[in-house]
Amino acid sequence: MNYVQIPTGQGRTMKALYVAAADKNAPGLVLIQEIFGINQAMQTLAQYWAAQGFNVICPDLFWRQEPDLALNPTNKSQFALGVELMQNMKDDETLADLEATRSFLAKQLGHQNIAAQGYCMGGRLVVLMAAHSPIRCAVSYYGVGLQDLLPTLPAKAAPALLHIAELDHYVPSDVRKVIEDNVAERSEWEVVLHEGCDHAFARPGGVHFVESAAQKANAQSLAFLQRFTA
Repeated sequence: MNYVQIPTGQGRTMKALYVAAADKNAPGLVLIQEIFGINQAMQTLAQYWAAQGFNVICPDLFWRQEPDLALNPTNKSQFALGVELMQNMKDDETLADLEATRSFLAKQLGHQNIAAQGYCMGGRLVVLMAAHSPIRCAVSYYGVGLQDLLPTLPAKAAPALLHIAELDHYVPSDVRKVIEDNVAERSEWEVVLHEGCDHAFARPGGVHFVESAAQKANAQSLAFLQRFTA
């Protein structure tokens, strides 16, 4: 695995996983972690999306608290640690880290053709990024807290695709309706409901992983990303 150091200001740096596409001129993709750091699942996803034709960078967003974590979602204490770290994050600092990541990638590639994609915690952060960073588009997999975030976002936010799992207890039907109604009012925003799936259905090797649904969602994401980065 190839890791790089991203300048974040005041002489400090943030570690990030970097996986290059075969074509160095290919679009960039900021990949945003779940609450488990740059663990095996995120490494697998970074490699997958690089193989789809993107120069992928995945920053360690816990670097301000506990850098270099790679947590196991099935370990209760590690899961609890991930939740604690997420709750201690500040949106303004995290947005600054994500913009530093995008800017770093843009300089490495020599172009601004960059999108972003996130999962769970990252699925929320990527939507926030769509409103505050000059990315081409955003893709969110089972983002948490979107019902509270979306009403605060300006209409000018970058195009976004939201994947929602039907059985996700974080997004019950009433919460889902709030998200769907908000998306319906936005230009070039889409929401896809994945029936019979639970939270993290697209996490490689995860307890709720559903291969067929993950393949379908990834195909939809690829088409969306290509539409705005072609």
